[in-house]
Amino acid sequence: MTEKVMLLLVGGRSATPALMGALQFIHEVNRVKFLLCEHKDDQYLTFQKIIMRLLRVSQPDLLCDDVRDVKTVDGNNFDQVTTAVTQLCADISDLHFVNLTSVPQSMSFAVYHYLHDKHPQALPFSIYTHKSQLIPLASGKKTQRLTKKLTVDQYVTACDTAVFQYKFDVKRLSCTPEQAVAVAGELAENIAQTDKLLAIIRKAGENIKTPKTIHINKLNLSKHVDNEDLRRFMQRLYEAGLISRFTEQDTRFSYRVETQHDHAFLYGDWLEYYVYLQAKEAGFDSVKMAVELKDFKGEIDLIAVHNANALICECKTGKFSSTDLARLESKAIKLGGNYCVRLFISTAQKAENDPGFEKLCRQAANRRIVVVTGDDLPQIEKKLKREMEQPTYSRT
Repeated sequence: MTEKVMLLLVGGRSATPALMGALQFIHEVNRVKFLLCEHKDDQYLTFQKIIMRLLRVSQPDLLCDDVRDVKTVDGNNFDQVTTAVTQLCADISDLHFVNLTSVPQSMSFAVYHYLHDKHPQALPFSIYTHKSQLIPLASGKKTQRLTKKLTVDQYVTACDTAVFQYKFDVKRLSCTPEQAVAVAGELAENIAQTDKLLAIIRKAGENIKTPKTIHINKLNLSKHVDNEDLRRFMQRLYEAGLISRFTEQDTRFSYRVETQHDHAFLYGDWLEYYVYLQAKEAGFDSVKMAVELKDFKGEIDLIAVHNANALICECKTGKFSSTDLARLESKAIKLGGNYCVRLFISTAQKAENDPGFEKLCRQAANRRIVVVTGDDLPQIEKKLKREMEQPTYSRT
């Protein structure tokens, strides 16, 4: 059987462009060869192994010999690249596709020049992840849409890490999934009022071990919170099943939180869940929330992947600080650098001429982070979609 071969050039910040290109033609070839850029820590050799692992999920019998099918070269040395690709492809009679994406120009030019002389039948192409396009580098060939997509797990793997666990499961709550959806939506729609009420709950029951009965002293309520509003709010949570044994006495409200999952939902998971639901509605290829990565400190509140591009969110209820921004930036660097869109989502209301908020926005801008306030929560689906398709800070 004649081997049908694809050649992948690997460099850049992640394995994603090479992987996405290979996936488009995975069922038209039976062998893959790799020409890698040099890297002091063998990063591109790691990418090559990741790419093969993910490609073999789609085609288990795909061939690639670690010795004869993989070469590493100085990507900025035209002659060295020419020699390496000549040796790498010496045994090929049927080279079908060549992905020239994300490597130095001199490397791409050298390989393109070699193909023109030795394998004119091969189709060289480039992947433009921003627009989800495969661009044939040959006259008369039309740009194609990328038809194969990446899941969050695949994208994370392509960034040389892996998902350790997903920490949130709506089925662990005492309420039904339908009730959780309804409560999260109500909280977001009425955030100006509910943020004040949730602040009372956070203050009354911080760092508890469940099950736990919690008391709220009416005399300690701020002038901005009415007893009747709090009563109706607590009654709603009780009816939804997120709290139990809700009672009112002359001087206090009392209620019981049965599980840590219910406690976490009231303290902030509801916001992550609401944003997650809105991201699902936005039609992204893959969306996950409460993601914990292997060998990486901290949780990613939400990550969405669309057209091989990633967007991550840090969701914060209550107070926030510049530390939250630094944490979000470090996660983005791990997951694609400037190609990873970053949103900081807070329940706090945008206050006009608020020095603290203005300072936060300046700090966020310096870190290429878009700040979303409680005012924007009802329209967060449109915001997420717009940032994924036309990000405020361009992917560079």
